Amino acid sequence: MSLSKAKMEIKTKFQDLCRELNMDKETEESAWTNYHEMSQKMSLDGDPCQWLCCALYAACRESYRPTVGGTNEVVKGNCVSLTKLLRSCNVSLYDFFTKMKSWCEMATLSKNFINQIERLEQGFIITLNLFEWYNKIFDQIFIVPPNEKKNKKARPVKCSATKLYDLCWCLFLCAKNEDMNCTVDLVSSFHLLLCCIDLIYINALAENRIELINPNFEGVPKNWNTPEFNPSTISKHCIIEPLCKITKGLNIEARSMKLNSWKKIMTEFIGTKTLLGNKDTFMEIISNNNFEPNLKSLNSAYEQYVLSVGEFDERILLHNTNYRKLSNSESSSSHNAYMNQSIRSIAPETPLTRRHHLPKKDNVSEPVASATQNVRKLQDIADLKGPSDYIKQAGESTMQIIKSKLDAMEVIFKEKFPIKSEAEKRFSLARSLYFYLSEKIVRAEVASKPNIDLKILLETESLNSALITCCVEIVLDAYNSQLKFPWVLNCFDLKPFNFIKIIEIVVKRQDILTRALIKHLNLIEETCLESLAWGSSSPLWIVLQQRKVPLPSWADVDVNKMAHCNQERNLLQSPMNSAYDCFNSSTASTSESARRDLFNAGKGLIFSPASEPKPVDPSKPTSAEARRDVSLSIFLRKFYTLAWMRMKELCKELEMGDERHMIKVWTLFEYSITHRTELMQDRHLDQLLMCAIYIYIKVQEIQKKTFTDIMRLYRKQPQAASNIYREVLIEPTKKDGDDKIPQYGDIILFYNTIYVQKMTPYALNFSDKKKSQNDLLLSPHPTEKINLPKRLSNHLYVHQLEKNEVQYSPNHITYEFHKSPAKDLDKLNEIVRRGKRNLTFNDEEPVVIKKLKSNLHFQGKILCIKNDRQAERQE
Repeated sequence: MSLSKAKMEIKTKFQDLCRELNMDKETEESAWTNYHEMSQKMSLDGDPCQWLCCALYAACRESYRPTVGGTNEVVKGNCVSLTKLLRSCNVSLYDFFTKMKSWCEMATLSKNFINQIERLEQGFIITLNLFEWYNKIFDQIFIVPPNEKKNKKARPVKCSATKLYDLCWCLFLCAKNEDMNCTVDLVSSFHLLLCCIDLIYINALAENRIELINPNFEGVPKNWNTPEFNPSTISKHCIIEPLCKITKGLNIEARSMKLNSWKKIMTEFIGTKTLLGNKDTFMEIISNNNFEPNLKSLNSAYEQYVLSVGEFDERILLHNTNYRKLSNSESSSSHNAYMNQSIRSIAPETPLTRRHHLPKKDNVSEPVASATQNVRKLQDIADLKGPSDYIKQAGESTMQIIKSKLDAMEVIFKEKFPIKSEAEKRFSLARSLYFYLSEKIVRAEVASKPNIDLKILLETESLNSALITCCVEIVLDAYNSQLKFPWVLNCFDLKPFNFIKIIEIVVKRQDILTRALIKHLNLIEETCLESLAWGSSSPLWIVLQQRKVPLPSWADVDVNKMAHCNQERNLLQSPMNSAYDCFNSSTASTSESARRDLFNAGKGLIFSPASEPKPVDPSKPTSAEARRDVSLSIFLRKFYTLAWMRMKELCKELEMGDERHMIKVWTLFEYSITHRTELMQDRHLDQLLMCAIYIYIKVQEIQKKTFTDIMRLYRKQPQAASNIYREVLIEPTKKDGDDKIPQYGDIILFYNTIYVQKMTPYALNFSDKKKSQNDLLLSPHPTEKINLPKRLSNHLYVHQLEKNEVQYSPNHITYEFHKSPAKDLDKLNEIVRRGKRNLTFNDEEPVVIKKLKSNLHFQGKILCIKNDRQAERQE
């Protein structure tokens, strides 16, 4: 069948585009075939050139060509510059990334290719932010003469401010590609930029470029450009410190880079004639004879790099008014709008859980400033080189165990961290953070459980491994490292199910982490909960096999019920997350000798004194099994809370947000976890949530709700990703020879072939046509927030009462919002207005506030601290 006129025009345009790009025949045919097939299956909205651009880029990235003279060297990108491709297609970079993400979904491209696109976008946004800082710095240290014109004379002349601006940026681009090890994270890249600016500025001083140097800049040498100034000291001059003051950079780290990585890069450039200049002082780079050859050489070297990797040519920032800082307010506004839009496009959204634990926003959203702020916060504790005196009371043997663990993990980290020169510094900072956090955690444990054996806790291998790993991850994220989670788990061979135990403990016990770092920890906790901890190699499955009973439901792990059960068992553990509960699941009791070692220092100890061990009552489960149950309960409590929040948001988007729908969907989902737990193995929480919603829609026969609607609305959630519903495990045990090759398909295939078979018998109970529905026991779901006692004043607290608490006596004063008469509120207000000194606290007149919400009575009572009141009166 002949192509329509419109498609013939697109075909012609595509062929002209390929001729302009000098595209080879094989890549051209592959790109057109993919575009044609995609246009037949999907509706490609917008300009066809944008989609042709995506098809060509994908075809080029799949092409690898060997280089001349190299046996293993290959050229990626088919020697086609992405910049030239975008210019020829008349596509903006932002539109390219937007369309490319859609193309990846529609064409079901590999995860590796998608990761390449994400890295490309993130890398460009980072460079864009660095370029913005470059503009700010350049405008403060140099003077750009107005109406500066290019000199057309043939003889060598002094470089203009504009060309100096171009050369400094090109030098940075070539330098960061010369040694990728020094740019593995954002902070290092930023400090490398400062080193470039420092070198060019010193060269301008050496050339006596009075017309370019801003005399008001703090970095101008004393007595410069006067007879008293000694020119021989120029090469040793450094403006790193004043640059760090301008940018809030890290002076020590920037100076270290200048003395190490930067020096090696410049030595290599001059040695290979990439730059002409003095090999010892790195001067004469912008001299009249060397400037033009150096600028040409840097441009040639960078262009060769771009063609070899098929990435974006970041020199375009120099001459594009959307990026270059101009005095024109309209252009600056356009630049800022693009920056904000670009940053939002790659910045991870705030996770749904634990948002109330995040500190207030600090108005630092720009990536470079945020990264340097994160590192600066951590460097405040960098002087901690060993455990505190508080921790040392656990004994020398315990300190040796901790030191051995830190040393062993440092060796592993240095072997696997790509920047060998920086590995020691990164781990040293993580070590300091470990000492800081370990004291915070131990003090909190003592405050909540004074009688626990902290020597055993500090010697727990799983706790130390998780805490050290968490500290390393915090340091890597603070630097905005390209080594993204779960790299750190693979580095230390730590299972996500064991690692997740430490995250909330760290978040609640620290007071130095920024909002961005806490947000990151919350995000990786969700990542572990939703999928990583459910992998087939996870220790979670061993725990479940040992139980030999269905997985606990939400009602079984609810914090209020846990507290009640622990009180009945007379256990020290708390239903809340604590290091002792999470990491001592294998420790049923402690030895008397270990306890004596910990508390043998006598008078003046911070820890509690030793006490004689009490006889163990066999009727009360204090065994390792009980401890494992507590650890599992904490994990499931987090998992169920996360699932409920995501399910609730998705149901609201589907206009199914009323309680009668949500509680049934929740009951279905919870059944899939407790009785069909195998469905979660090597799968994702969101996959089972979407299937639970759809099977409920089917049995309830709700009209105009499709699986496509669920996936479309699911994409609005902060954690949503297309691979969640496009790559679902179908056959985990299909064999090919001796290897097990898992088979994947989309979520609809998973629903039809696996989920329906396992869940239909139970799901039919929710059909309106089934009489037994009225007798169906629905599962309670998590609450939005745990209701902890709220402090209203020094001696006035309000907290939620359990439903089965004692009945009120006639002396109680009770007020139920929206229900009690106004006179009850007047009486309550009268008592409260008596003031701090006059409010009586006796057993005859307690006050209780009851709150009415969602047709359920949430009761509260005021806790009266009689002893404290009496102590105040005695003072």
